Amino acid sequence: MLIITRRKGQRIVLGNDVEIVITDISRSGVKIGVIAPSSLTILRAEVRDAVAQANRDAASGDFAEPVLHPAPAAAEPALPGDARPSAPSAPEHEARSQG
Repeated sequence: MLIITRRKGQRIVLGNDVEIVITDISRSGVKIGVIAPSSLTILRAEVRDAVAQANRDAASGDFAEPVLHPAPAAAEPALPGDARPSAPSAPEHEARSQG
């Protein structure tokens, strides 16, 4: 492992087309930017490890099936252009009949 000290704004070059830029330094951490080709996948290590573990669990069958709860049929929103007429509200209906 290479350990290197950098200050805000300084860069580290990896190969010919990847740069790591130190964008901010504070007591809680260091913010870095990565300049790389879009074809290169960049993941935080904890995300990569979680995906790898999920893949291992799926391959071994050690995962729990998700429980799906169907939504009630009445909860479906009306689609635009729906042919069903809507009933007027009570105050609107009363205003029409009075006048």
